[in-house]
Amino acid sequence: MVGLRDIVITGIGCVSPLGTGRQAFRRALLAEQCAIRPRIVLSDTERTTYYAASVDDFDGKQYVTPRKALKVMGREIQMAYSAAHLAWQDAGLTDISPDPQRMGAVYGTEMIPGDLMEVFPCVQACSTSGEMDFRAWGGLFEKHIFPLWMLKYLPNMPACHVGIAVDARGPNNSIALEEASGLLALGEAADVIRRDAADMMIVGACGARVTPTRLMYRAPGVYDQHPYDADISDRGRAGPFDRRRRGIVPSEAAVALVLESRGHAVQRGADILAVLSGHSSRFGRPCQQYGGSRQALVSAAQDAMAQAQITASQLAHVSAQGFSQKQLDIVEAAVIAEIAGEVPVTAYSSYFGTAGAASGLLELAASILAVRDGLTLPTLGFAQPDPECAIRVCSERQETSHAHILKLSFTLQGQAAAVVVQCNR
Repeated sequence: MVGLRDIVITGIGCVSPLGTGRQAFRRALLAEQCAIRPRIVLSDTERTTYYAASVDDFDGKQYVTPRKALKVMGREIQMAYSAAHLAWQDAGLTDISPDPQRMGAVYGTEMIPGDLMEVFPCVQACSTSGEMDFRAWGGLFEKHIFPLWMLKYLPNMPACHVGIAVDARGPNNSIALEEASGLLALGEAADVIRRDAADMMIVGACGARVTPTRLMYRAPGVYDQHPYDADISDRGRAGPFDRRRRGIVPSEAAVALVLESRGHAVQRGADILAVLSGHSSRFGRPCQQYGGSRQALVSAAQDAMAQAQITASQLAHVSAQGFSQKQLDIVEAAVIAEIAGEVPVTAYSSYFGTAGAASGLLELAASILAVRDGLTLPTLGFAQPDPECAIRVCSERQETSHAHILKLSFTLQGQAAAVVVQCNR
């Protein structure tokens, strides 16, 4: 049943390894492009190459206003701001002034790694003959580091800057729970609108796993860190549910959605891209260290589908987290087999890796764009099914008449989130 308080998506903006902006992102998806490339080449013969998917053509000056704000935005925050700018345009809001009291922002974020070169002058000043004198750090820090340096890397700053930019005076929050962050932010924003505390919310997420500081800080044995294998192309490097998988391939991205009540969207003549039919989140004890929680993910998915009042047979596809790490894939596959075992499964991590907090919303956006074109897109490079992942992984594009998507996100530590979205065509 259609209701004026339905929660609808009216704008999509993204800065991703596949492209910047909805149309560029969509074209790359439909062309089945893979953005995963060698990023770090080592001399160590046991670990020759690290692969990643990065945004290579981004310039925050194209989107951030006023320009002086760039001084207090690190790269990740600039990307988040830019994605919101693009979503605002995509929603047709450029020449419209929504009621600022009835508009807010919620962002999914995580630990934002700093730029090593920004602290290098202070490290250099504290060093003599290659030896670091840590006692000198406190006295020299203020002489060599930008006074507002910390503001460039606070996880709550994306929501702050976006809220200021669009004069959103309603609820504003940030959620930092790794890969689950984006879907959790979407759920919170929907609840804000549903309880009539706002008519419109900007929901966003940003994550960067490709910086040197973040590459150094990661769970052992989970990320792609194996010797180079010429038999596996970049296209198959992130191989969710494939027996040749090599571990998580890190990525970076930012994405934003404009969320509104249906009544507000209709009143201003907006193009409704999709309807948020259900959302849920859970936490459970991981099955093993860095293993995620099957119980939490099953419960969240079942609840989201119950809210949407649909069965698995009505799904166009399941959009999986698709970590591309053996134990995590086994956990997620068991969940999908239990709740939607006959439904095609797509893992967009095979296109652009895993971008931490940005993953869930970016993959949801990809699913929406595909289903609006009547398609379920393949998991790239999937060729050798893992017998322990007994699900219908989509290996080639398929036409679909269904409009609903189930999107799953979960973390290594046990957080889980699920949303069901109905796409308009």
